[in-house]
Amino acid sequence: MTDISDQDLLNLIIAADDETFQKGTPPKGRWMPVVSTVMKKLGQPDYVLAGVGTPPIVERIGKLHSSLYRTSDTAIGGIHAGIFMFRDVFARISIPLMYGTAQMDLFKLTDLSSTQLQWLGSRPADRDAYIDQATDVFDFAGGIANLAQFETPPEEARQVFHNAGFQLQAAAATLSLAFDFRGAVQSALMGAELALKGALAAKGLDAEQRRKHSHKLDSAAKAVAQLYPGFDLERALTVIAKLPPLVENRYSAEQPSRVETGHIVMGAQYIAGEAMRQVTGYSIRQAFRLYPKRNYPPV
Repeated sequence: MTDISDQDLLNLIIAADDETFQKGTPPKGRWMPVVSTVMKKLGQPDYVLAGVGTPPIVERIGKLHSSLYRTSDTAIGGIHAGIFMFRDVFARISIPLMYGTAQMDLFKLTDLSSTQLQWLGSRPADRDAYIDQATDVFDFAGGIANLAQFETPPEEARQVFHNAGFQLQAAAATLSLAFDFRGAVQSALMGAELALKGALAAKGLDAEQRRKHSHKLDSAAKAVAQLYPGFDLERALTVIAKLPPLVENRYSAEQPSRVETGHIVMGAQYIAGEAMRQVTGYSIRQAFRLYPKRNYPPV
């Protein structure tokens, strides 16, 4: 049955894909079981899946199956994602999965075009701000994924940090994809709040003790500073003073402008990165030998 038409083969592939869908297998994990199911239906249960000796029919199945999905549907994904605002353009910062020893270029973590990167590099303040934000996003990712020398937060704190990450990723996705970017504000504020509470959880404060700070970021930041001498309270409070109160913003008809929203999200990313650095005791600046002085957010 290796002379089966593409349409008949595609019908078998779609049926097999539906079976994996019903079993709850995500798109990125369907290729191998689809090949297995289709090859059995073709009467060829024994075959080489990849490499030397792979039969043409398997390659056809793989090509037809991949046509059912976009690259983004089947991508393995990464650890965490953030955003950077260059002037008033939003660019994603994506932290990939890494195993073993890896070489990393901070400027390859973003989806800015090559021309935009050259433009960014010609503006020292913007370049340094990007390095600061990429560091914040990377440092937060390092804690939730146990990268390199980042110490793993205690389990309860990890759960709080993971929830902070969900909110921060939602804010980044809204800025990079949505038609109305203002929805990023609420997610950013919640992400900052949860990150601070994650640092408190790492020192043993239970949920009730953390709830006492409510949505008051300044109160939570001061509590973190009492537990972590290295926490940059002055910069954190300066950032927090520029953020809208979460509850008031939620019900307000007046919302921040595009540029204001970008600074709100990047400020939240800074707070999250600074909180995670206290817990893990590490920063990617040490690995990259970056100068310690920050440019963004300004004090």
